[in-house]
Amino acid sequence: MASTQTWSEGNGATAATVTTSRAECNWKNIDDSTTAYTSSPINSTTNSNSFTKYQSLYFAGTWNSISVVTLFIDNNAPATGLSIVGSVVTSGTTPSTTASGDSALSTTGLAANLTTTAMGYAAGSSSSTASGAINVNALRTQLQTTSSYAGGPGNITSRTITCAWTES
Repeated sequence: MASTQTWSEGNGATAATVTTSRAECNWKNIDDSTTAYTSSPINSTTNSNSFTKYQSLYFAGTWNSISVVTLFIDNNAPATGLSIVGSVVTSGTTPSTTASGDSALSTTGLAANLTTTAMGYAAGSSSSTASGAINVNALRTQLQTTSSYAGGPGNITSRTITCAWTES
């Protein structure tokens, strides 16, 4: 039997309010997982950033081993003057629009560990043989604007964040 996976999002104080079974990540000007991004757009004319987002992949089911977990994005520059930054973290901080200090989100992969704590907020281990329930370290992301962005508030091209792993 193979594992099953779902994404979770952490919001609120220390990003500890967890919403499970997320199908998308909307970078916007509010710290929640339910408000439409069109209702809380990022104000690019003042060089604002989105609130930081915390996401974790949750494994359930039965497996012999899960290891070599890697997180990456298909493109971290969705438009001129915009960048998607991010890093794998072992604890949450309260999401804000202050620049996170992270580098451009990797298009080739960031290593992440597995842990039994909610949202993967712990150092964890690079592999797991404990079937049942386990989380990947959280991925913190942020959409950042610069003065060269002329698009104004609104849609960006969809981006795909991928989690890859080895399973047996």
